[in-house]
Parts: sequence; structure tokens; C-alpha cells
Amino acid sequence: MKQLFDHLIMIGTILTLLLLPACTRQPKPPSIEEITYQSGEFSLACDLRLPGGSPPYPVIIVVQGSVPADRTEGGNYLPVFERMLNAGYAVFACDGPGAGKSTGTIPESQVIQQRAQLVLDAVNVMKKRTDIDPQRIGLAGISQAGYVIPRVISLSDDIAFMVCVSCPGNPGVDQSTYQAMKFALCNGVPDENEEKLQSLLTELSEARTYQTYGDYVHYREIISDLFAIASSTPNGLGFEVIPEKAWLANNPQLETWWNPVEAIQQATIPVLAFFGEKDPLIDPIQGEFAYRQAVEKAGNPYSKVILVPGANHGMILVETDCYNQQMQAAQGGEFTIAPEFLDTLEQWLKELPK
Repeated sequence: MKQLFDHLIMIGTILTLLLLPACTRQPKPPSIEEITYQSGEFSLACDLRLPGGSPPYPVIIVVQGSVPADRTEGGNYLPVFERMLNAGYAVFACDGPGAGKSTGTIPESQVIQQRAQLVLDAVNVMKKRTDIDPQRIGLAGISQAGYVIPRVISLSDDIAFMVCVSCPGNPGVDQSTYQAMKFALCNGVPDENEEKLQSLLTELSEARTYQTYGDYVHYREIISDLFAIASSTPNGLGFEVIPEKAWLANNPQLETWWNPVEAIQQATIPVLAFFGEKDPLIDPIQGEFAYRQAVEKAGNPYSKVILVPGANHGMILVETDCYNQQMQAAQGGEFTIAPEFLDTLEQWLKELPK
């Protein structure tokens, strides 16, 4: 009898061991966990959204634009998060320093480097979790994130992929100068300058695909000529042309002169980049060209660069490429995120190699 009893215990133990992995792999429901982590003097308050299913999950760390905002950008990011979750990815998004529950102020002198450090520390937080796959940590961001994310991937081998929305394809001084020019033209051009305007815009279209320093200077000269025919320049005349030596050296410590596209050229990870055809805050045509050249040079077969028709800086469908008119149209509170952007994002994430 004792032998039979011992035999039954042994069978029960074996069955328990066999069933234990299956139990631990039971699908979990979607959930949101609030996490606070420390990065130097900064305390970052975040949400980790888990997609449900069986962990460990790949994760997307969200990198915000330049304006301190809460972790969902006032709810505007939620439709994007939903697509990421649908694709099976966890989403880690934080209140920016000084926004929501996060603390601290980033100094103007080293914005990109400091923000990159915040992201690097977020990566370490994710790597320590058992429900996150440390080999599938990606970054996704918009606008100024286009300087932060390339800086991160140049400093870390932990990033598996990146998604960049409306990310500048040139240094900060050039992006800000283009933006000021767009504001000036949208503010009005005298009738007598209309013919000159069309001629200069044609020249600009050709100059946007610059690759040499001489062609870069020509691009900036055309922008200066466009400033000159505007009725007024409420946002100034832009910033300095980068000297040739600095342009060629491309030192990331000189943040406003640093071109992030060089880091994209050197990356081997999959890159998904979106540009809005009607973006008034960056030059979308120059950005699309620069990114397309960069990912072709990098050679990852999963990389894609997409110009979204009718979309603005935030991938919202709009009628005009003038910022003030876009903001006026948005005052009603209703907007449509470009379906091409959302659909492509979700499908691309699903197709990334496991």
C-alpha cells in the first residue's frame, strides 16, 4: 500500500511539473501599470500598458516632442497606443519633465543629450522586467524625438527598432529656419511678389534633395530669398548657416548644428519613418528624402519611409499647410488621424521579426 501511495505521489509531482509551464503561460488580460523611475535629478511618472496574451512582450518606449506634455498628450496618443497594443506590443509612456506627475526641468544647453539619458534609463527599467522581452525594446516618437532617438541608438545597442513621426532630416537651426519661413509665407506675400514666390518655390523643391555642403548652402539661400518677399516675418529670419567645417564634422555635442540622419545611416535596426505632406513645422520633403537615403544606405530590409498625403505634423488630415489655419480648424475638437499612418504602423509592427 505504501508503495502504491508513493507511486501516486510521484505521478502527481510529475503532472504538476508538466502542467506548471502551461499555467505560467496562461494568457493575461490587457492591463495598465503606473511606474515611477528616477533618472538623475528627474522623477518620471509613467504608464506601462500591457497588450494581454502571453509574456514576455516586446515594448515601445514613447519619446515625446519638444513641449512638456503628459503621458498621453492629452489623450491624442491613445489611438496610436491602441494600434501598438493591437500589434502585441507593450507601450511605456511617461509624463515629460515638469508635466503631469514628473518633476525636473531640462536645461536649454543640452536638451538632446539630457532627453537621451532619460530614454536610456527607461530602457534599463524595461530590461529588468520579466514580462518584457529585453531583445525587443523599440522607440517611437515625434518631432524633437527625431533628434533624441537617433542619439539614443548611437549610444546603445539595446534598441531593436524605431518609429519616427515628423522627424527632422536636418539640424535644428535649419529646421527652425524652415519653420519660420513657412510662418512668414503663410502670413502673406504682396501681390507683386507672387510670380517671384512661385519661382522660388520651384527652386526650393529641387534644392531640398541636397547632399553636399554647396547644395545645402543653396537650399538656405533660397529660404532667405523667400523670407525677403514675405509681407512680414513675425518669427524672425531664421538662424545661421552652419559653417562647412562644422557641417562636415557633425558633432552631436553641438546640438543645434547636429544632423541626426547620420545616426540613421549607421543603424542596422528596422526604421519606420512618417512625414506629413502638409507639415508646416519641418520640411517634410527634405526629411523624407534624407531618411530614404539613410535607410537605403543602412540596408535593413524592414525599414520604410512614408510621405502621408494631406497629413500635418501630428499625422492629422488637414486642408492647408499653414500652421495657424490648421490650429483654427482644430478648435472644434474634431480631427482625423490619417488612416494610412495608423494602418501602416500596426501592420509594420506585426511584420517585424520576432
